[in-house]
Amino acid sequence: MAPHASVATMSLASGPEQRPVSPRLALPVGGWLAHHDVGLAWQPRPLAARDAARGRLLALGAGLLAMGALVVTARSRARSRAGQLAGRYALALGQLGREELDVRIGGIRALERVARDSPGHHPAVMGMLADFIRERSGHHLPPPGPGGQAPERSPRPDVQAAITALGRRRTERDLGPVDLAGADLAGADLTGADLGGAVLARADLLAATLVRADLSGADLGGARLTSANLAGADLTGADLSDADLTGADLASAELTRAELTGALWPAGGPVPAGWERHAGSGQLIAAGTGAGRAAAHQAAPLSVPPKVRTSAAKTGRLHRHLFGT
Repeated sequence: MAPHASVATMSLASGPEQRPVSPRLALPVGGWLAHHDVGLAWQPRPLAARDAARGRLLALGAGLLAMGALVVTARSRARSRAGQLAGRYALALGQLGREELDVRIGGIRALERVARDSPGHHPAVMGMLADFIRERSGHHLPPPGPGGQAPERSPRPDVQAAITALGRRRTERDLGPVDLAGADLAGADLTGADLGGAVLARADLLAATLVRADLSGADLGGARLTSANLAGADLTGADLSDADLTGADLASAELTRAELTGALWPAGGPVPAGWERHAGSGQLIAAGTGAGRAAAHQAAPLSVPPKVRTSAAKTGRLHRHLFGT
């Protein structure tokens, strides 16, 4: 046999004869063995997959730790901020009771900042300012001038500061109406103040400036508004029953659905539609009632049943009972 034939061919024992194996069969078998025997030993894919999974788990863990740290930090900051606000609120309340005027004004401004920074403190702050105004207004009024003439009245600076803070508050944070019932606000400057729905019953607003103020739905029953400037004020739906508006400026004021029964209206000023002055008292009454009806009954005397006594006192009581005059 030729030397090169021993390299190119192989002999397999197959019974008594030996038959040569073709190189075409040897090469695929070698590749298969290389793949399954040698190739698996050098295959890097399972190790790389484990490394990749481990990396993803480490990244996920690091993200969770970072998120937890952020939550803890946010809660810590929130507690710190709440503590600071509580401290500021307590300090400002303490300033309201101080004797020094500038300290009280500083406390009012500090309370206003707390209400602005903390919606939760807003109702308490506004209630405290309203209490301060009711209790402090009217104290230490200026003495009469020469000849006993009463001086022009105006609120003290700290009361005016509290009024201003109330008038520019964020009303969407209110939990109830501002209560200034009976407060002495004579001469106060409430220009553009938002007092919608406020309780100002029996309040003294003598010569107060309420230009373009929002008083819609406010309770002004029995309030003293003598010589007050209400030009452009919104009094929609306000209760002005028995209020004293003598000499008040109501130019361009909105009075739609306002309750005006018993109100003393400015002399010579146009009476709102649907209302008229009572012939005797000058107070406003609903149009078509009271004054005209009383005049008609004066022209036609009331017929009293025989069983009713005709004494002057009894007749007067009956007349008041039937016609409210």
